[in-house]
Amino acid sequence: MNRTPIVSAILPTYNRGRLLRDAVESVVRQTFVDWELLIVDDGSTDGSTSFVSELGDRRIRVSNIAHSGSPARARNAAVGMASGEWIAFLDSDDVWLPQKLELQIGALREQPACGWSCTGFGFIDEAGAPVQQRAGRPYQPVSGWVLDELLGGVAGLSVTIVTVAVRRSLLVDVGEFDDALVPREDTDLILRLARRSPMLALRDPLTLIREHTGRTTARMSTADLFEQGARLFQKAADVETDRRRRAYCRRQCAVHHVAKARILSRDGAHREALTTIAQAMKDDPAYPTVWRAGIGCVIRAGRGRWTRSVNDATTREVG
Repeated sequence: MNRTPIVSAILPTYNRGRLLRDAVESVVRQTFVDWELLIVDDGSTDGSTSFVSELGDRRIRVSNIAHSGSPARARNAAVGMASGEWIAFLDSDDVWLPQKLELQIGALREQPACGWSCTGFGFIDEAGAPVQQRAGRPYQPVSGWVLDELLGGVAGLSVTIVTVAVRRSLLVDVGEFDDALVPREDTDLILRLARRSPMLALRDPLTLIREHTGRTTARMSTADLFEQGARLFQKAADVETDRRRRAYCRRQCAVHHVAKARILSRDGAHREALTTIAQAMKDDPAYPTVWRAGIGCVIRAGRGRWTRSVNDATTREVG
């Protein structure tokens, strides 16, 4: 009878070729050996998982699903097959350092009150060379009940899903990845974990995140990314019972809608920009930035109409 592994590593992929091989080999090289690796292929057409059979490692399983373009669906499918006490996540373009699981699972065993953990992280380019972090907040290892920090507290805690290990029973309790929030489904899950259990944060950068043009977020427009951010915080606000946290979530909804509206306005999509500003006003009518941004969008829309009128008049005169 097969022994149940301690860790189930979850790895979704789609047409990742060599990058997937690097990710898989980073799991194989772990100093902690009691794991299973569940690769869910989202309908790849490049044969990117064919090398797995060459490895001859019975701890690795590949499952194929119909292409959806959603890492949330692939992750959920893998979690459904997992049998380990702990679930750890890795993306097919990122890698773990060899001691990642050993240090993380060892630390979690020493802190049984913590149902999940994250680690520090670094960045590499497509060739694997180290690069500086280009966006977001620098990682701060803050342990305990961290929901306030994740929602934007003074500690500036930053958690990324590929550093996370979570007790499987806790993951079942909070529910699966929300496919409607891609690519913010990972942050949504992290917020739900933080609401249910204290977290153990490791300082060491045990995961390397690859910066390249093929990342999921690189395929979406900036306006759409802000819209998904607004939906993320709206969902958080809907379940929040604490008035202060709910107000902060609503403020974040407004922040994301303002950012989206400004992009649309500058791109000349004035009607959609004004509609988005109206939504931001509903999110947080007391937020001064909303009104300033709204005035800016109205001015740009007016200038756009004036410019079109001048161009139309010029065209008629020339004609």
